[in-house]
Order: sequence, then structure tokens, then C-alpha cells
Amino acid sequence: MDVIQQRIYSPFILMVCFQLFQVGAALEMGAHHYIADWGLKVSLSDLINGSASFCIYGGQHIQAIALRKRGVPFLRCPDFSKGILHGLIDMIAIVGDLFLLVVTIFQPVLYSKLGRAGSVIVFIPSSGVAGIISTFRLWQNLGPNKYTFWGASLFLAFALCGVVANFLYEATCIEVIHAAIASSFACSVISFSVALWHAELPGPDVSSDEVIKGVARQIKLWNGYLLSVKVKDD
Repeated sequence: MDVIQQRIYSPFILMVCFQLFQVGAALEMGAHHYIADWGLKVSLSDLINGSASFCIYGGQHIQAIALRKRGVPFLRCPDFSKGILHGLIDMIAIVGDLFLLVVTIFQPVLYSKLGRAGSVIVFIPSSGVAGIISTFRLWQNLGPNKYTFWGASLFLAFALCGVVANFLYEATCIEVIHAAIASSFACSVISFSVALWHAELPGPDVSSDEVIKGVARQIKLWNGYLLSVKVKDD
């Protein structure tokens, strides 16, 4: 925890997000119990589901903000001193943080106006933005090293698997798909925890070019591994 405190904006808010996810999961299970025999065949907007929506989606928004680099002001001008690419990335981070904060603040209002079915049209894309921002911050702001890279990458990959499984369930209403949904998000949290566990103390500043080269290097290593496995199978 001492290392994490030196790396990210607020470990306390990050822990609060974890609690929100647990409460949201409990509320969601409660909503399932009372709606269509544990299913989602009936789209009902009520206090239980609204609270679950705020805990789950709001927690993802705030999580991305909590993983911001320590000591960087929330409201600031983009820093182009290290190059155009670095400045553009900084600008995206600034706009993304403001967007997530605004959506979280107005989330109860949006849910009350749009209902369960309408609000997810806003919250799913916003949580997707939060997931992408969290992935890069988990990798870079707690490392970068191979554990934070793969932990962050698998965190996003398993979360996307859960989203796909959820859409599949809503289209088919096959209850056993719940197992795939729950397993995907559980594996996502485990991957996130692996990255947290291997957080390192701050090192020298890394330029945007070096970050891109690092991503390309990891992809190249992964492609080489897949190729070697394919050759063995042949």
C-alpha cells in the first residue's frame, strides 16, 4: 500500500470503488431475485436496480479517476513540452476525467429520466471509456512492468468478455450464461489485483515514444509466443 500511495492519485478512493462493486453486485442479485425469477426478461426500473447501476457504473468511472498519477492537478492545461503526442495524450486524459466526473454526478438524474433500459445506452459507453483509461493507468502509473502490463490487459479483456456475455444473455435469456458473465468479471478483478500487487516505486519519466515502443514490443513478444505454440501443434 505504501508503494501505491506514492504512485496514484487516491488509493482511498480506489478502495471505496471496490466496496461499491461489492454492494452493486449484491443489489443486482437482489434485483434479479425479484424480477422474472432471477432473470432479466422484464426490464424494471426501481430503487434497487438504480442503486446497483450507480454502484457498478459509478464505481468504474471513479476508479479511472482514482488511478490518475499522483501529484498531477485535475484541472490543468495539456503539457506539450515533451512533444505533440505527449500533449495529445494528456489532453485526452484531461477531457476523459472531466467526462467521467460529470457522468457520475448526473448518473442518478439520467437513470430517473431514462430508466433502466435507456440509461445503459449512456452508461455502457462511459464505463467503456473508464475501462480503457483504467487499463493504461494501471499499467503505466503502477509500473510499467510486465505484471502491470498483463494485469491491466487481462483486466480489460475479461471485462469485455463479460459485456459480450451480458449482451448474449439479454438476446437469448439463457440463464446458464450468467456463469460466463460472473466468471469474466471475477477474472477481471483478479487481473487487476495482480497489477496492484506488483506496483513499483516511481522510476524516471518515460516519454510517449517509449510507451508506444513498449506496447509494440509486448505485442511482438505475444505474437512470437503464439507462433511458437502453432509450430509445436503442427
